[in-house]
Amino acid sequence: MHHDVTLIPGDGIGPEVVDAARRVVEATGVPVRWDVQQLGRPALDDGASSALPEETLASVRRTGAALKGPVSTSPTGGFPSPNTGLRRALDVFAQVRPARSLPGVPTVFPGLDVAVIRETTEDLYAGIEFRAGSPGARAVVEAARRHGAALAEEAAVSLKPATEVAVRRTLDFALAWARQHGRRKVTVAHKATVMRATDGMFLEVGRELAARTPDLEIDDVLVDNLTALLVRRPEEVDVVVTTNQYGDILSDLVAGMSGGVGLAPGANHGPDVAVFEAAHGSAPRHAGTDRADPLGMVRCGALLLRHLGEDAAADRVDAAVADLLAEGRVRTYDLLPPGAPGAAGTRAVADALVARLTTHDGGPR
Repeated sequence: MHHDVTLIPGDGIGPEVVDAARRVVEATGVPVRWDVQQLGRPALDDGASSALPEETLASVRRTGAALKGPVSTSPTGGFPSPNTGLRRALDVFAQVRPARSLPGVPTVFPGLDVAVIRETTEDLYAGIEFRAGSPGARAVVEAARRHGAALAEEAAVSLKPATEVAVRRTLDFALAWARQHGRRKVTVAHKATVMRATDGMFLEVGRELAARTPDLEIDDVLVDNLTALLVRRPEEVDVVVTTNQYGDILSDLVAGMSGGVGLAPGANHGPDVAVFEAAHGSAPRHAGTDRADPLGMVRCGALLLRHLGEDAAADRVDAAVADLLAEGRVRTYDLLPPGAPGAAGTRAVADALVARLTTHDGGPR
């Protein structure tokens, strides 16, 4: 029996780190049949009519799982964000980014173990924006003025939509994820004191669920207060569930606290599919240099294996990563002091992990 998985290399450093993750997954001996598809600029370069090709979407719908590299958004506005488009088209509405301190990785938060879950289809990242002076912006400004807002006529506008359906299913997902992973507490992060309609809805539904969920501790906190709590007493935070923009920021914060964004994995979940991608971006200036840290994507490979029901193989990948970091001999530049010699390349890190999986622990099984 084999597992069908869509493989999206992405752009920038994407192809290098995705190849490293693919090699590590294969080194576990779990049979995976990869369906390679393109997204973003690479898709257009291959002759696709869209940066979000229907062939790519169809592949993920068929396989139900994708390992995806970082994909750049056009800096000139030549095409919409393929990342946002992919999430919407596949209805992947909840993103999980776990962060925990790892052996051998310098951090002032050695006991960190936090997961950030964010809603990914709405909020300020929904892409409903109007440039200053456009008809849409003027209409929104006029409506805001009727409600007493003192907005300049030439204001640019971004809208922050929220629906109860999206809010409720994200909170339900967070509670189910916490139970499945043996977590003790879920914190609802919001700014309902200012955004009473949108964040107020998130808070209201969260408190409703808390009142009828006796098996989990559920609290809520203002998002700015949460950032202070995370850096002062992170042991008080377990699972955070929040809106799209706050979740993006908080997940990078806890990734940095754990030792670096280059180490941070992530998973996007929908009703029928899951897309696994690292927290870092495409870093085009490092593309093709064999310099990028592949461990975030490798750890996505472990999350993928768990999603496929291959828990033993996922444990072996996690153990190989932990052993490699604890040993400290093979590290990319981001895990060394600035300017320190001896940085390993992307391929060397993958080679070391593959060697551990195929030799040190007895080989694929």
